[in-house]
Amino acid sequence: MDLNALFEILTLVVFQVGVTWHAVLSKREGFRQAFAQFDVAKVAAFNEDDVERLLDDLQIFRNRRKINAAITNAKALLELTDETGTFDSIIADRSTDATAMVKQLKALGFTHIGLTSLSILQQAIGATELKAA
Repeated sequence: MDLNALFEILTLVVFQVGVTWHAVLSKREGFRQAFAQFDVAKVAAFNEDDVERLLDDLQIFRNRRKINAAITNAKALLELTDETGTFDSIIADRSTDATAMVKQLKALGFTHIGLTSLSILQQAIGATELKAA
């Protein structure tokens, strides 16, 4: 999967915590504009001025921790190497326990990732099937 597309999903998952998917998706275009069309390299270069700009942006959820998490996750995505693996290969690894996978992602610098968000990410890339309610 394209790195920017993965970053979009990851960012939306971070912002979804505590709100409904409907609420997040209703602001998706605002998130795209606010986060440079989810260009990983551009967001990884965001600084405190960008954080302040985003905190004033009515098109997104203005939560400093989540904004900083998106920037941190962009940096972590860019830092992945052949030795550490690609983001989608890490979260698609069916041989790794989910709890261990979350710990691995956190050790690689990702933040605001837990078991529920990991499950959503895995479903988004087709690594696991959707479960019926």
